[in-house]
Amino acid sequence: MGDNEYKMNKTELTKMENGLNVISCTMPNMHSVSIVIGIKAGSVNENSAQRGISHFIEHILFKGTKKRKDTLEISQCIEQLGGEINASTSEECTFLYSKVIYKNFSNAFDVMSDILNHSLFRGKDIAQEKSIVIEEINKYQDIPEDWISFLINQLLWKNTVLSQNVLGEKETVRQFNRNAILQYFNEMYSAENMVISITGNISSEIVQRVIYNSPFVSKNGNPRRVPKIVLKNQAFPEIMAIPKKVNQCHLCFGFEGVSRFHPDKINMDLLNIILGGGLSSRLFQEIRVKSGLAYDIHSYTQYFNPAGSFNIYAGVHPGKIESSIEKILIELRKLKDNKISSRELRKAKEMYKGSILLGLESTLNSAFRIGSHLLLYKKEYQHEELIEKIDSVHSEDIRRLAQNIFLTNKINLVVFYPAEIKINIDNLMNKMKI
Repeated sequence: MGDNEYKMNKTELTKMENGLNVISCTMPNMHSVSIVIGIKAGSVNENSAQRGISHFIEHILFKGTKKRKDTLEISQCIEQLGGEINASTSEECTFLYSKVIYKNFSNAFDVMSDILNHSLFRGKDIAQEKSIVIEEINKYQDIPEDWISFLINQLLWKNTVLSQNVLGEKETVRQFNRNAILQYFNEMYSAENMVISITGNISSEIVQRVIYNSPFVSKNGNPRRVPKIVLKNQAFPEIMAIPKKVNQCHLCFGFEGVSRFHPDKINMDLLNIILGGGLSSRLFQEIRVKSGLAYDIHSYTQYFNPAGSFNIYAGVHPGKIESSIEKILIELRKLKDNKISSRELRKAKEMYKGSILLGLESTLNSAFRIGSHLLLYKKEYQHEELIEKIDSVHSEDIRRLAQNIFLTNKINLVVFYPAEIKINIDNLMNKMKI
């Protein structure tokens, strides 16, 4: 293949006078333009009294501005243009985003800037949104696959800010007031703590003109640093077993992995693909296809600045929980003991590269990638460089990482089981050997 196999349209980075970074990429064959505004404000920035405040602000920003009085007006301004608008919050970031037909870019950007510059934070809206967020927490707790992913973080990152629920706690949400919300908003939503990314069928000249016509009001906040995270010194496996109103047993393993900056990050991504990423992965084939023990089984990774994790989720029949755990741990042992074949590694590499390149076909995916990369890594996203690193990985790199991650004393496991049955924790603990 030629030199253009992995080429991406050139990105342009502009640093505004107030410190705001704006990165854009022209994608001339698209019908859309996507805008993503990333703010380094998430649950890791919150103290014990603020738990959930980053997520709460994400909600309140859509409740009304001086120009657009409520959620309906804000959403209609985008939806009547044939577009979408939404937001999300994670441990480290908040994202506001919109995708519209390219000819409506300036109108969409005006709405986004209005939300950030002129949100009213009315007392009545704050009071109403507390009830909504508490119901969101209730919903989250009622979905085993979601709630178990929080509890494994709580077990893995015990007594650190990484163990905090992004949605917050009901008690802290009830205590939020306008002054506390505005103080946090002004502190964290400063220009130098944000990145705007714009991708799609739009020229850099138009981007520049619209940005200057709809400037973001600079706040004089001093974004707080994330507290130093001291990981637990784990000497033996830990299990959290919880009876719930469920029909299945839900299992979630958590192992301490590597951070987003670690040289082994790409190796861990490939390890994830091989073990539990896709229908041809080892866990899916061995646990579901060959053994019939689970409908849903997969692995996933989490990356943060100071740490990372490797996780495995499965939903299994209550009578087969011990055999399921045994078989999962056998697969981990195989990765430690045996070299990965060149064929399997090649397949994983192609899956990884395919996800990168196929993501370039979406303006919204592209905007998230170039924006979040600049926000979190403080440098521009270069997918060609990433693909080169993927191609340079060897089988022994994956095996070495598996040997470092999948340690018996580093096993963390959360189990949800039907309340009407009994689980023998001692038996489960005896199975915890890799």
